[in-house]
Amino acid sequence: SSYDTLDSSDRITVEKSNGYGRYVRDNLYDIISEITTLSNEQLLDITHKSYREVTKDRIRQSVKTNDVMIVESINAIEDLDESTSRLIERLRQWCMPYLPELDKIHNHQLYTRIVAMETTRENIKNSPLLEGTNIELSEDYDIQMDDNDLEKIKSFAVSLNALYESKNTLESYIQMKVHEVAPNLYDVAGANLAAKLIAHCNGLENLAKLPSSTVQIIGAEKAVFRHLKTGEKPPKHGLIFQHPSIRGSNWWHRGKLARAVAGKISIAARRDAFTGEYSPELKEQLDERVEKIKKDNPFPERRNKKSADDKKQKNGKKSKKDKRKKSKRNKRKLKKGEYTY
Repeated sequence: SSYDTLDSSDRITVEKSNGYGRYVRDNLYDIISEITTLSNEQLLDITHKSYREVTKDRIRQSVKTNDVMIVESINAIEDLDESTSRLIERLRQWCMPYLPELDKIHNHQLYTRIVAMETTRENIKNSPLLEGTNIELSEDYDIQMDDNDLEKIKSFAVSLNALYESKNTLESYIQMKVHEVAPNLYDVAGANLAAKLIAHCNGLENLAKLPSSTVQIIGAEKAVFRHLKTGEKPPKHGLIFQHPSIRGSNWWHRGKLARAVAGKISIAARRDAFTGEYSPELKEQLDERVEKIKKDNPFPERRNKKSADDKKQKNGKKSKKDKRKKSKRNKRKLKKGEYTY
C-alpha cells in the first residue's frame, strides 16, 4: 500500500491507547467532515473500501501460511467420520437379512466396497474382495430380495464408498500439507495429531505461542473446568493422548509421557512457526525420553494412605444431601435400653 512507502517521519505512531485516540475513534466522521469537503456518503464509501482492502490483505496472509487449508481439511475429515459412522450402521442393518455372513467383516470400508460392487449372493461369494477374510456365504440360505431393493442397497453403498474415498484423499493431502508447513511438528506428533492441534488453536503460530503445559491439555477443556469447579483430579492429557507413545503405554506412564510429548511439540511448533529450521534430532530426543521413562518406571509407584485433602480432591465437593446420607449411614444403631445424651 501507499502507506508502506512513506518515510518514518511522516507516519503516525501511537505508543499506547489514550484518551485522544478514543476521542478520534468515537468522532472520526465529525473530525473528517470538518477538515475536508467530503460528504458522509463519500466518507462511508472510502471507509468501506479501506476495510475491504484490509480484509483482503488478512485473507491473503492466512492463505499464504497454509494454516487455513490444514484446518479446513482436518475439520472436513472429522465431519466425514461422523457421517460415515452413522451411514455404515444403516447399511449394515439394511444388509443384515440378506447378507448376515458379511457382518463379521469389521473393516467398514471393505464391507462397503463389497456391497457396492456386487448385489447378489452368488456374485458376492465369488468376489475377490472376500479373499483373506475367511468368510464363506452359505448356499442353504434361501432368503431372496427383489432386484429393485438390491439396486437401492447398491446405490446407497456406492455413495457411502465415495465418502470413504474422499476421506482417504483428504488424509493423503493432510500428510503432504503438514509435512510442507510444519516438518518438525510432523516428525514429533504425526500428520493427523499435528493437524488437529493446529485446527484447535486456529493456526500454527497460535499453537507455537502456547506453553507446553497448555499444549498437554488441549482438547480436555471440560475436564479442566470440572477440576476447577469440583476439585476433581486435573486431566493428564487432551488431544495428545492420540500420540502412539501415550496411547499404547501403561496407565502409570501416561502422565510423564504426556509432559515429554507436549514439551517437544511446543519446541517443534515454535521452530516451524518462527525460524523455519528443520531439526530431526527432536524426534530422536523424544524417543530416547520415552524409552527412559518406561525403563525407569517398570511398575506403578506405591502410594501411602491418602490424606483427607487427597480424598476431598478425588471425590470433589459433596452436596448437603450426600453429607446427610453419609452421616445417617454412620450412626450406630442403639440397643434396647440405651439412650443418647
